[in-house]
Amino acid sequence: MPFFIDLSGKTILIIGGGREGAKRAEKYSKSGARIIVYSRSFDDKILELSRRGFIELVKGDVEDIGKLEEYIKLSDIIMVTLETEEYNDIIWNIAKKHKALINLANNAEKTDLVVPIDSSIGPFRVAITTEGKSSMVAREALQKVIEYLSREKELISLAEIMYKVKRIVRKSIANPDTRLKIYYEVFNNKNLRKALRSGDEYLVDEILRNILKEYGLEIGSCEEYE
Repeated sequence: MPFFIDLSGKTILIIGGGREGAKRAEKYSKSGARIIVYSRSFDDKILELSRRGFIELVKGDVEDIGKLEEYIKLSDIIMVTLETEEYNDIIWNIAKKHKALINLANNAEKTDLVVPIDSSIGPFRVAITTEGKSSMVAREALQKVIEYLSREKELISLAEIMYKVKRIVRKSIANPDTRLKIYYEVFNNKNLRKALRSGDEYLVDEILRNILKEYGLEIGSCEEYE
């Protein structure tokens, strides 16, 4: 099942210091997680990330089970980026023993945690995976989705409007059913959609005022509640 996870305060152990390990280390070094790379040798990119203080390096052999388990036990997520599957079962069993989620970059079919290709545009975060069939196809599919969303100015604006309305409503309306009713009224308002398409901010503001006024809510101008 898909999830977006806040990795702040989590520990990710990357086993394998090659090119794939470097890609993972660079990507997740920006997530707020503690990143540890466990390997006998390290890609230049990994060494650079370590010098800059973004990740930690542990020089060790996968065959050193005691040392390996010591770091798996500390981790929430294990990413295996070794070129072969030779040690997958050993790592998998240790990870399961300590209830850590595991991603196998070398065997997508048996992985516990899928790492998708992802991107963002406006308020949207999009992630796509073919679950190991082809990362190149997944990347092209993601690009098509991003290109489509980039043309959907109405949706991008509507997402921001819904967020603003949500902040206003939550401050004054305790009943969740009433909140939901307001959200639906804003979301389904045809005049609001038309105003968003035309880019008429003053009309958008007026329509929102009228909807919220029915529930005893008042807002300032668009600038005031941004």
